[in-house]
Amino acid sequence: MRSMLSQKGEMRNSAVASTRQSPCAKLPMATTADSTSTALAGVPATRDWLRWISVALALVGVLISGYLVWSEVTNVATICPQTGGFNCDLVQNSIYSKVGPIPVAVLGLAGYLAILVCLLLETRVPLPVERGRLIIFGLTLIGFLFSLYLTAMEAFVLHAWCVWCVGSAITMTLLFVLSFVRLWREISQVEAEGEPA
Repeated sequence: MRSMLSQKGEMRNSAVASTRQSPCAKLPMATTADSTSTALAGVPATRDWLRWISVALALVGVLISGYLVWSEVTNVATICPQTGGFNCDLVQNSIYSKVGPIPVAVLGLAGYLAILVCLLLETRVPLPVERGRLIIFGLTLIGFLFSLYLTAMEAFVLHAWCVWCVGSAITMTLLFVLSFVRLWREISQVEAEGEPA
């Protein structure tokens, strides 16, 4: 009888001791916190996808403008459909194809290269890490507005289209939209982190 009572007493003591071990009870909470932080860590992953899409678009822009620069330097006509309102030779030899002595294609190539370099250095160099998205937004905004101007000249003054110029304008527009979204998300995240809990 005494042995049974002693066993019951030991069981009660072990039960009380287990309830007093609060660190063990907090282990599931830590796991939940870890999963929450992992979920939050998925937000930058989405932004990284937008960054790599931007890198791909910048490469497309480099190829298009590089081809136009090569055509300008070698004096070789670009491949262009001769149907509808397309007339690449007219557009590329118009007064709107240069800014002073500099061909627009060279400016475009320089702009796309600058955007590409900023995108690639965004996670490596201090200035792009801190201000990269703002710099890229500024570059793409300038490129978008200049492309809008050139497209308006094609539509309302020259009444002719260059397929490569239109392709570059579309590429720059997409880059501008992505840079705006990335910058907006960064600003929203900073504001959310600044709010008191």
